Amino acid sequence: MKMLITIDDSEYAIKVVNYVASTVNPTVNITLFSVLPTMSLNLEKMEKDLKQPFFSEKVIELRWMVDEEKKKTESRIEECRTILINAGFSDDNVEVKMQNKVVGIARDIIAEAGKENYDTVVVGRRGLSATTAFVLGSVSNKIVQNMKDCTVWVVE
Repeated sequence: MKMLITIDDSEYAIKVVNYVASTVNPTVNITLFSVLPTMSLNLEKMEKDLKQPFFSEKVIELRWMVDEEKKKTESRIEECRTILINAGFSDDNVEVKMQNKVVGIARDIIAEAGKENYDTVVVGRRGLSATTAFVLGSVSNKIVQNMKDCTVWVVE
């Protein structure tokens, strides 16, 4: 059995992994998967075209924020990996995959699940308010609605 666990830098990632560690047989092959935010190429092009100091400063800040997010996610993924290893999963059964966002977080997760033929995808639910979820949608909701040929677990 192959299981894909989606990881971000939130505390919900720990809850998800603790749930899986306590309920899944340690012989299952698990991939901890994270889609990292990226800075738009259009923004970088605009920075070069505009040549405005204030805009350039903001782009530098944004680059820094994206790098910080990546560092936090890398740290969170390693923490999650350790939880699984301590729960009895072998090193060989726990893989880590990270990729930059290509089309969107939910769609990138769905693409990964289809490409690698995972049996189960596990996502956390962040608990968005009804209004926020309506306006922004949620990654877990999009995955549940659009995943094909795969079981989806939503851990709250």
